[in-house]
Amino acid sequence: MRNIVGQTPRGSDFFPRDNLVRHIYTRLNAGAHVYLAAPRRIGKTAIMRYLEDNPQENYEFKYLITASVDNADTYVQVLLESLHKLKKLPRRSLEAIGSFLSRINQVGAAGFEVGLSQGQATDHFAELESLIRTLDTGGTTVVIMIDEFPQTVENILREHGADAAEQFLQFNREIRHEAPDRIRFIFTGSIGLLTMAERLDATVHINDLNVVEIPPLSRAEATTLTKMLLDDNDVSYDDAAVEHLLDKISWFITFHIQLAVQELIDDYVDTNESVNVAAVDRAFAKIGERRNDIYFAHYSSRLKIIFDDREYDFALDLLDKLAREDECAPQHIRDLSHTHNLENYAIVLRTLAFDGYIFEYETDGDTYYRFTSPVLRLWWGNYMR
Repeated sequence: MRNIVGQTPRGSDFFPRDNLVRHIYTRLNAGAHVYLAAPRRIGKTAIMRYLEDNPQENYEFKYLITASVDNADTYVQVLLESLHKLKKLPRRSLEAIGSFLSRINQVGAAGFEVGLSQGQATDHFAELESLIRTLDTGGTTVVIMIDEFPQTVENILREHGADAAEQFLQFNREIRHEAPDRIRFIFTGSIGLLTMAERLDATVHINDLNVVEIPPLSRAEATTLTKMLLDDNDVSYDDAAVEHLLDKISWFITFHIQLAVQELIDDYVDTNESVNVAAVDRAFAKIGERRNDIYFAHYSSRLKIIFDDREYDFALDLLDKLAREDECAPQHIRDLSHTHNLENYAIVLRTLAFDGYIFEYETDGDTYYRFTSPVLRLWWGNYMR
């Protein structure tokens, strides 16, 4: 297994998550459309790519990412292009998709804005709905996996306003409702679809989705992955060092383990000494250095995009406090919200929790918040100084 850092691991580089895959198939076999709920960097894309590369019999998966899409016509175009690449669809179905795609390609970049005033985008969605409703899959269950869907909703909100974003969610629900049993959708993204819909007062348009949560690895899985990566890179180590590393990482997402192992490999190459507790401490400290900003800077820049000015300032102050003090009680958070004249701070907390920044926990009957990941906390404390 190669230690893939920053890219999506596929094939033999993918760490198997059999139970999670079974959960997804259980929903699909029951005829559900699925939302994969998880914070960023937890492995959503890798799981979808695994499904695409290793489909069960009579299934075909198609992955597409819509992170840069900011209008409905482009969304329809990207979706049609993906459908047109399916290998198991009958020829007549591919011809119908190709004909529609040809007409969409003639619209141009201004199509959505024209559609807002003249109904064109609505017409395209209506035609897409009709196409999917009548599409012959030849007995294959086609699963369309749309990555960064919430980002697309946010892009439309920013470029065209709340009404257009809500209409986009509504159109997608109608398409799912009209889809035959052999066509399923899986949605996911690095931001929370529920909190996005909540801001639009449009949760009714997503409540048909069956949610599958993607948890971090268990301690046993994290141990296995860490040792596999070290073994396959010919790095000798003490078992105690692996346990020490996992104690420090705490929240076992594959990316953080891979990043830490990369530092351990570099240390081993430099010292030619077996990985021990001291090497782990050196490697963990290096994770928070500025050269790794490329992996973490989006956690900071993202806040400016999703929150208004008061929410942004509140979120920054809260995260800075948690980076310095480890935990924060709800009363202190309420006091902080009053400082920023922020009444509905609960949605900020929910957004930060879903996006993997913070989590709520109880100890001795008291509730606290803290950074979900010690790795992120380390980087945040260094980055924001």
